[in-house]
Amino acid sequence: VPEGAVPGSAMFDVNVVSPSYFDRMGLVPIAGRTFRDAAASQSCRVGVINQEAAERFFGGNAVGGAVIDGSGRRTEIIGVVHSALHGTSQRRPEPTIYMPMTQDFRPRMTLILGARETTDATLAMARRQFDAVAGGRAPVTVRTLADHLSRTALASERIATVLVGASATSALVLGGLGLYGAMAEATRQRRREIAMRIALGAQGRRIIGLVLGDGLRFAGAGAVAGMLGSLMLMRWLARITPTSGPPALWAWLVAPLALLVAVGIAAVLPARRAMTVDPLTILREKR
Repeated sequence: VPEGAVPGSAMFDVNVVSPSYFDRMGLVPIAGRTFRDAAASQSCRVGVINQEAAERFFGGNAVGGAVIDGSGRRTEIIGVVHSALHGTSQRRPEPTIYMPMTQDFRPRMTLILGARETTDATLAMARRQFDAVAGGRAPVTVRTLADHLSRTALASERIATVLVGASATSALVLGGLGLYGAMAEATRQRRREIAMRIALGAQGRRIIGLVLGDGLRFAGAGAVAGMLGSLMLMRWLARITPTSGPPALWAWLVAPLALLVAVGIAAVLPARRAMTVDPLTILREKR
């Protein structure tokens, strides 16, 4: 609360960090100072908040204000850091306050290391170094920051991604079944034409090619429509998530290829079934 103002209610994510945490995580100070610049001994509790908290609860002027927790402890705001996004799916960071580790002791904390490359060999080497520390508690969990965020801060996004993937797989399976039914019905309606072609000596591969060609034309039209819809959706997502880049080339190719494979299977099976029927029997049938 600013001096002389009426206290308001606020919710913060609380992190206890070292002075070098801001540099390692790329949190750039935009007002005030951080714990590295602050004096070693403070007359009162101090904290640093992110830009989201400063704009939401302090009107952008947080330095010199304070936060009072539920037990009545007052924490003076000495700095504001630029808000950082954990991932492209996160539109805005949550209001966060950072406390110095010399002020608030935590029996268990996370050590963040910087490395030129994060390979399995690097992680294994770091794990061996920690296990060799005398008096340490083994085993030590060592993972990349991206993996850690996917398990904690981005867990909800990861679960949503899994659900979207499962829904897409179900839609692909159901679409394949519907496509097979449509192609089978189209082939059944052309059974007299197919029987006539067989009776006139048409080879099996020509019959299959005839049915497959019709299916591929429908698949081509669907692929073009899907690509145009995907392009419009990508532009919309780029506006709401500015940090996201364009999808990889394989992402554009997987869907059309999957559609072509499904059309091929759905077209060949009814054509092969139609070829096993006696042409005379089909020609004698009434329409």
